[in-house]
Amino acid sequence: MIHVYGVVEGLEELPPLAGLDDAPLERQRIGELEVVLSRAATPTSAEVTREAVLLHAQVVEELLARSGALLPAQLGRGFRDDEELSDALRAQAQELGERLQQVRGCVEFGLRALAKDASEGETATGSDYMRARLDDLRRQDRLVAELHEPLASLARESTLHRGPAGEIRAAYLVEGESADAFRKAAERAEGSPAVTVVCIGPWAPYSFAGTEARR
Repeated sequence: MIHVYGVVEGLEELPPLAGLDDAPLERQRIGELEVVLSRAATPTSAEVTREAVLLHAQVVEELLARSGALLPAQLGRGFRDDEELSDALRAQAQELGERLQQVRGCVEFGLRALAKDASEGETATGSDYMRARLDDLRRQDRLVAELHEPLASLARESTLHRGPAGEIRAAYLVEGESADAFRKAAERAEGSPAVTVVCIGPWAPYSFAGTEARR
């Protein structure tokens, strides 16, 4: 079973780590793409352990530090053999090449925000429920305008997801040289008394490794 850690560009050298199941890391070129992988004698377990998650993430972070661009792979499905891996990458070669160009030199930050006066608990009547939901939507719109959009202007690319009770979740693809400015802007938002804000990162651009990423 082949386990992939990411598609890389300009990788200086493999990190001095073993992969899953203590297997050595390998770099392999398929067409115009280079991938970092490891091989295991047994299929990937359906139950992903915490140790496997941490090891996969550690390898990805080391690759990020050593590469010009990285599309990190999620821990999950493996490939049976080199032929299956090659077929999968060749089918996505153009898309992956474009994504590599977009994430070059960038890291990802994640954000979760919720207005502290958002509706909580059950409401007495249907009318009360509708009013509460409309209030939450208005608070959510304010969070998008006052928090997400300014942060998105500092990013090369961003995603936005609107959650329940007026919550927003977002991810930002930020150029490495702008990471400090982005972090300071996020810290100012975290200091607002009216909003609960959690901003985490930087890390490898998982949210921007596929075509679902958008501005």
